[in-house]
Amino acid sequence: MAEERSVQQRQHNGHGEMTSTMAEQASAAGEQIGRTVQNRANEAISKMTERGNQAAQRTSEVLGNFQSAIETSARSQPTTTVMLAAFAGFVLGAFWRMGR
Repeated sequence: MAEERSVQQRQHNGHGEMTSTMAEQASAAGEQIGRTVQNRANEAISKMTERGNQAAQRTSEVLGNFQSAIETSARSQPTTTVMLAAFAGFVLGAFWRMGR
């Protein structure tokens, strides 16, 4: 009877050690997955930030070109430029009223 208890205790301790080892392995795997997910998220954020900066730079260039075109037009054909501005204002006003 004492031998049976001894065997049962060894078996129980063996299961406890196995469960502990499995828990440690699961914890390590979870940490590794967490690090991988975090690294990929950081890479995606970095790429999105870079693309956003590029888009902002391109938009700034386009606005600069647009401003130059308007200034050139205003100097060479002031009447036409004023008429185009008035027309653009009329169109924007019409859209504004439709939205109300």
